[in-house]
Amino acid sequence: MINFAHRGASNYYPENTMVSLKEGIKTGANGLEIDVHKTKDNKLVVIHDEDIQRTFKGKGLVKDMTLEELRRFKCRNKNFENNIECRIPTLEEVLDLVKETNVILNIELKTDKIHYEGIERDVIELVNRHGLKKQIVLSSFNHESIRICREIDGEFETGLLYSKPIENVVQYAKEFGTNAIHPDLRLVSEELIEEANKNNIKVNIYTVNSPIYMRKLIAADVNGIFTDYPDLLNEIINEK
Repeated sequence: MINFAHRGASNYYPENTMVSLKEGIKTGANGLEIDVHKTKDNKLVVIHDEDIQRTFKGKGLVKDMTLEELRRFKCRNKNFENNIECRIPTLEEVLDLVKETNVILNIELKTDKIHYEGIERDVIELVNRHGLKKQIVLSSFNHESIRICREIDGEFETGLLYSKPIENVVQYAKEFGTNAIHPDLRLVSEELIEEANKNNIKVNIYTVNSPIYMRKLIAADVNGIFTDYPDLLNEIINEK
């Protein structure tokens, strides 16, 4: 099972920063989850929101600023505001981190609210230049983005994110041609996991922070769990 550190070890460190991602690996996670946007000058950067204001000391949309402008903003967390590794990283920096490990990297394309022209091809080409295809899962709430990814390079693993019920979701995933579904925890049942397993559709569930649910999902044979507490999940995985 893959222990995906959700935006890194994000309960303890500023989310989607190099510090958080490095610490996620140190805690025992064998997976990382990040979010990718595209800047005004077509650079791929790692941040969750379209607007930087929640996590950084500034405001404005990622798409309206250059990478150089984005790099100037300090982390909003006062304990890390002067840490250079808590600025907005590029996807390339994260790939350089991952290629030194066996960690699986889930790249969420943040195209559900803003569609960045060509982001799918840009991400795929960058990953392929680094020779990391086998360590990558591409996911999005915008399933059209995943369809585009599969048309560009069908060898990538892909996952369909969803936060609202999808009727016959396992059949939907099979017909779509994806490898996995990534449901909200509230939409998951043992029956869903069992059906997906029978149909060779992986189930990676977000965001699971309760040890009770962690144990239940492990017992139900899920493929992956996204958590803000990768250390806790690693501890539970190793209980036996």
